[in-house]
Amino acid sequence: MKAKLLVALLCYLPWLGMAEAANRYISDDVYAYLHAGSSNKFRIIGTVKAGEPVVELSRDAQTKYVQIRDAKGRTGWVDGQFVQGNESFRSRLPLLEAELEHTKQLLGSADERHQQDIRDKSTRLEQQEQELTQVNEQLHALRQQHALLESENQRLTSLMDDREHQMRLDWLVNGGVVAGAGLLFGILLPMVPLRRKRNNGRWMN
Repeated sequence: MKAKLLVALLCYLPWLGMAEAANRYISDDVYAYLHAGSSNKFRIIGTVKAGEPVVELSRDAQTKYVQIRDAKGRTGWVDGQFVQGNESFRSRLPLLEAELEHTKQLLGSADERHQQDIRDKSTRLEQQEQELTQVNEQLHALRQQHALLESENQRLTSLMDDREHQMRLDWLVNGGVVAGAGLLFGILLPMVPLRRKRNNGRWMN
């Protein structure tokens, strides 16, 4: 009875494996032969390239062989050690190449933006240097103008001081003349009426 159950179970296992078909990959470092049966005793019906994606249909628990269906639609058995669950490098290669190209484009774009940023900053720096040069020239011109105005102010101040001094001297001289004339007039004035009186007395006689 137990033998019959074991046989029935072994017969059922391939069907169970086919019901639970899963995506698998042939290892990158092998070149697997595709056999007609679940061991290397069966004839070779083809080969599967390393890294090629396949669909796992069932497993033989004794021989460790795995029944697969490849990308060409062929069904056969390969050694289970050549079948892996992780995505192979060959399968990932197109995506990796696309990601690499995208990364190169991003780097190129970033490099272009960086170079453009450097050019913009260089241009702004040159403009600032030119503006600074113009400001320095204007400042130098203003300093020269200020020096000229200060010199002219000192000259005018000196002229005003000289003119004020001259005016004081003129007032002093004029005052002295007026004072001297007044003194002389005060001395001579009393003498003029006396003479007139004498002349009148003589005319009356």
